[in-house]
Amino acid sequence: MDNRVFDGYPYGELGYPEMHQHLLPLLEAGQSALDLGFGTGHTCSPLAFAGLKIVGVDRNDGWLQYAEEAYFEAGLGGQLTLVSADALEYMRANQTKFNLVIMSDFLMFQVKTAGKELIRLAYDTLLPNGLIWITTLSTGDEFYSRMSQSQEPIDADTFMSYSHCGGSGPVCFYHPLEIETYLQSMGAKIIFQTETENTAGGVVNIVLVQKLS
Repeated sequence: MDNRVFDGYPYGELGYPEMHQHLLPLLEAGQSALDLGFGTGHTCSPLAFAGLKIVGVDRNDGWLQYAEEAYFEAGLGGQLTLVSADALEYMRANQTKFNLVIMSDFLMFQVKTAGKELIRLAYDTLLPNGLIWITTLSTGDEFYSRMSQSQEPIDADTFMSYSHCGGSGPVCFYHPLEIETYLQSMGAKIIFQTETENTAGGVVNIVLVQKLS
């Protein structure tokens, strides 16, 4: 299976080639990656092809089953461990350390208090020099000034109706500096950051940070 196309997703959607350009050189075969909101696994496929061991966490059993079948078809089944669980509950109980934690298009489905707890727990679960890769829906300064008035942004200004893969629910926006500042307050080093437009016309913020040993 071509690692540039996995589960019908082009290797390039939401700026992933730029992220892998900066991410893959920092990783080695045999290292471990935790993907929260694993879905059907397309985001992690290049990492698995590069030899990383993947733990995928998602509460949608149908997507996990699809991912398992796709990874085995691609010859990657031995590198994949799937966990059916709520991400926050999993992280609160997790004792395993990882070289990489991925939250790609995942935090948009969490209210801010839960999202920031997940970021903190992800940082705590990293091995020395470990990495976090995050993508979020982004919004500008004027919009953010209204959003930042509340820790639980649940009004119409900060959430919008969302429908994808047959699901629906709220979507949370982040200002580009919000996640970076929060991670830097924990001592993280920003490796790479960019904004790009996704296929739906939304602006996505992409950030890669490293935990300093």
